[in-house]
Amino acid sequence: MTSTTPNGKHVRSHSLKSFPAVAAAAIDSKKPGDSDVATVVANDLQTITSTAKMSSTWKQACDRTRDRTKQLLRRTMSWKSNTIIMQPEEPKFDDTSSTLEIHVWASWMKRYASEDESKSLEIPFKLSSLQEEKLSTFFKYYLDGDCDGFVFEHDFHQFFEKLRRFADWSPDSDEYIILKQVLRELIQVFIPCESGQNVAFISLSIDDWLKVWCQTLSKCTVASDMPLWLKYFQNILFKSLDSGKGEIEKSNLQRFYDTFLGSNCEESKQVVIDAMYNSLTSNGDFKLDRDTWGRCFANWLLGTRPNGSGQWLFAKCGPTPEFFPIDYSAMNSTVNTRDTYSHKRRSDRHSIVV
Repeated sequence: MTSTTPNGKHVRSHSLKSFPAVAAAAIDSKKPGDSDVATVVANDLQTITSTAKMSSTWKQACDRTRDRTKQLLRRTMSWKSNTIIMQPEEPKFDDTSSTLEIHVWASWMKRYASEDESKSLEIPFKLSSLQEEKLSTFFKYYLDGDCDGFVFEHDFHQFFEKLRRFADWSPDSDEYIILKQVLRELIQVFIPCESGQNVAFISLSIDDWLKVWCQTLSKCTVASDMPLWLKYFQNILFKSLDSGKGEIEKSNLQRFYDTFLGSNCEESKQVVIDAMYNSLTSNGDFKLDRDTWGRCFANWLLGTRPNGSGQWLFAKCGPTPEFFPIDYSAMNSTVNTRDTYSHKRRSDRHSIVV
């Protein structure tokens, strides 16, 4: 679209929105009397120019975003009749007028502990009071012959020699050869000797004895975890008590206690022997064969609480086993004498029939 100027030149008309400079030139050609109108138009053109710059800036910013959301531009401004209409502000939450309190806690959590931290959290192994009593009893009655509180190398030799004579093994027998190997291992474990020292002059106290056992049993959770010398020691003890039938009889067990504990000890009494043998054989339900002896020996070492099968294996230790009494009176009663259950009255029964 063209128009004719007062000078007779033809110019192309443009929109004032798109070309503010052309609009400014048109205002300058106005008559002097229209100065007020020109000022208003110039202010409008300046507002339109700044608005166009702002619009282009926002469009470029929105186009450069990752999701190209142009909704941000629509929320902040809308165009209508070349004017900016600001969206009403959202009502702000007044902290002072509300009674609600918002608390936020943040913390860092580890899904698993590192290897160094897990090692530091491990609880050190410790013998129970019953284990200490059982091992101390063996130290006192089977090794410390002179009762001075210390054990030397010759005390181990005396114990194994007494065991050989009790089993009646000749020095050339296979059992005696195994016995000497077990003796050598025991001395190396409990009486460590450094180079240049004479093992005959090294003593073993009761505290050192328990410390070595604590280190040994800390690596054992089941009987199969026991070291090899301890398994051989268990087998050689069974062979010394074996009556030749593949099992240990009550008479051999009583003779063993008489030999190592003395004929006047409490274990020599028939009542105590019966209680010990019943504990080892579950009241005679099992024979005291090699497998049963192995379980009892493992319970003697690893059992931390009383009432185990191996609690009295080498001597009477800990409390007397107590079991819950069983009342069989209901099985022997008649229909007339039975106390029939009723939810309307309190019963005086002590047993039931299932």
